[in-house]
Amino acid sequence: DQYAWEVAATVRSVMSAMDFSNRYMLAWQSKVGFLPWLSPSTSDTIKGFGSQGHKYVLTVPIAFTSDHIETLFEIDIEYAEEAEEAGIEIFRRAPSLNGSELFQEALADIVHGHLKSNEVCTPQYRLNCQGCTNPTCRHIMNPIKTYQRHMDQAKGVQTACTVDALP
Repeated sequence: DQYAWEVAATVRSVMSAMDFSNRYMLAWQSKVGFLPWLSPSTSDTIKGFGSQGHKYVLTVPIAFTSDHIETLFEIDIEYAEEAEEAGIEIFRRAPSLNGSELFQEALADIVHGHLKSNEVCTPQYRLNCQGCTNPTCRHIMNPIKTYQRHMDQAKGVQTACTVDALP
């Protein structure tokens, strides 16, 4: 799964743009089920910072662009309680982008750039993870031009481009 690498690259880009002016730690939340998840967990990070004597923590859920159960409940309530128990005096979450005009303009700029260049997506998006078993992974519905996933191209089959054509 490319998720971890994509999130880490985003964090690095943001911190680079800020000249690394703040200390930061990438942590992961929302483990579901019994399978291992990415680490360190946000919960363990909060507890660890508290045990080290940190008093202030700002969480920035960079992979979430809008408020939902993982921000409003998991971070704002559950992690805030864990932070208080760990001795952290101020625990805050950066606001989500939600309907921010700047965010909407940025998304529009990305779409405009793809339309103008006649590029359906970045070359990286076409590449499925090496062990991918999800038949609908990396599909783009109704692309602006023919789109071919790398694994379909390698197999000599056409990538579905409408919901009706999905496997």
